[in-house]
Amino acid sequence: MPTVKTSSAEVEYFVTGEGPGLVLLHGTGGAAEGFAHLVEKFSDKRTVITPNYSGSGRTKDNGEPLTVDAVVEQVAAAIRDAGTGPVDLVGWSLGALNSAALAAKHPELVRRLVLLTGWSALDERQRLFFDLWDRLDRLDHDAFGRFLQLHGWTDTQINAFGVAGVEGLLAGGIPAGIGRQIALNLQADITELLPQITVPTLVIGASQDRVVPVEHSRQLHQAIAGSRYAELDAGHFALFEKADELTVLLQEFLYEDVAAAAA
Repeated sequence: MPTVKTSSAEVEYFVTGEGPGLVLLHGTGGAAEGFAHLVEKFSDKRTVITPNYSGSGRTKDNGEPLTVDAVVEQVAAAIRDAGTGPVDLVGWSLGALNSAALAAKHPELVRRLVLLTGWSALDERQRLFFDLWDRLDRLDHDAFGRFLQLHGWTDTQINAFGVAGVEGLLAGGIPAGIGRQIALNLQADITELLPQITVPTLVIGASQDRVVPVEHSRQLHQAIAGSRYAELDAGHFALFEKADELTVLLQEFLYEDVAAAAA
């Protein structure tokens, strides 16, 4: 896999397929490989770029606390190094927050923007929730993993997994660097950047989200001028739970100008 250096990091990223660039940006505790099921749906028409920012994969940095600016620099460097910009940028959860910041700060790198189950700033409920994540991760990493699975999926999906299925998910582990990303969750605030986003934007919320309640997605939509909004009947892990429905939404939005030109 390629790597690219920034002022404070060496960033790992993966490239699959050919065509215009499409960047998929993971959330807290996520990693590039988590997008494998989406990569295969788009790599026939797109060069799909999946970076690992600090705390995930083999990306290395100076160990200082993460900031939105640092992550934006890392992702922007991967986009430039891949040489396929401007790209369509899809961010999930914390990746949505960082993607929105990148689109505001580097509009020349972004063609279209999709924000899935994201937020811009914490309210008190969200601050308490991420603080509990932080405390659990420090006290008992396994217990934190169980808490994450419990809240990330809908009840229907957890029951469908069954005990063996949930244990299988837990066996996959959680990146050791997730604590740094949780710390970023607790201090990030991009509210003032949202009015600077000028690229076509689709915000997608999840109606049963218990990690980042859907009101945060609705607020993002209201704050980004001209943005569109869609909602999935899913939990925070809508990326996996409603992968087919999400794919349709993404294809309709990302390819609509191509379809219009061909009509």
